[in-house]
Amino acid sequence: MSFIWVLKLKVSEKIREEIEASLISLNATVTSIEDDKNSHLLKPELYTTSAFFIKKPKVDLIKFILLNYGIKCDKINLKKIKIEEIYKAHSNTLQPINIGSFKYSESKNKKNFLIKKNIIIPAGLGFGTGHHASTQGNIYMLCKVYLKNNITRKNIIDIGCGSGILGITMAKLWKKEIELIDIDKQSVKTSKENAKLNDVNTLIKVYKGNGLIKTNKPNYDIIVMNILANTIMNNIKLIKKKLNKNGRVLLSGILKNQKFMILNKLRTMGLILEAEYIIDGWITLLIKK
Repeated sequence: MSFIWVLKLKVSEKIREEIEASLISLNATVTSIEDDKNSHLLKPELYTTSAFFIKKPKVDLIKFILLNYGIKCDKINLKKIKIEEIYKAHSNTLQPINIGSFKYSESKNKKNFLIKKNIIIPAGLGFGTGHHASTQGNIYMLCKVYLKNNITRKNIIDIGCGSGILGITMAKLWKKEIELIDIDKQSVKTSKENAKLNDVNTLIKVYKGNGLIKTNKPNYDIIVMNILANTIMNNIKLIKKKLNKNGRVLLSGILKNQKFMILNKLRTMGLILEAEYIIDGWITLLIKK
């Protein structure tokens, strides 16, 4: 995958979450950033929303969605961009961020590197630096799961590993082998490089694959999925099949208006909600079998 299609919109706070949900339903990865003109406000009124598509979306379908929200769409700002160009355009240094018991940064300077506390994730072609709310929610929940003495931690897997940030975090928490899967070969490569950078490459086993369809082990005690809500829905039957008794699954990448759609499907599979964490409208669900 050398190209990606990017759609940029200016949207109001009132309809931002609905627009994001609609774009996610088209299999887009979506981010919204406060517009520069109103960044001084406590509660911003306008956002720049960007949707990233692996496959070119149908322009007529995008127009239909936008018209439903009263957005003029004479000219759709949809561009085909080389992934390398996206990386260069977003190569400004990100500030270090503390999440749970870890400090995440993109610096490669190992002078003050503490293997138990510091995690280095350079901004690159694999999604996930720790700055997105869905990733933060998953890390917070992982730290809570780690503190639970009643959870068996034999087999652990991360589906849709992106940059490898969650797998690396779990390797440092549990100090045992973690299995990582991503459908994108660039993410597989990036995860391997980041595992080596964080001195956990002997614990990280990453390969290209499609969700839970084909895994190295038949069952898992912890399954982590920080991906699109639709992909989660498509994997729920496999989650039940692959999750050990009393196992846990952490689901993130979910907007608050998608929560009950997912929970209702999980209940039909005999999977129950144990805890949830909400940050900036994004929800992380801890599910128990």
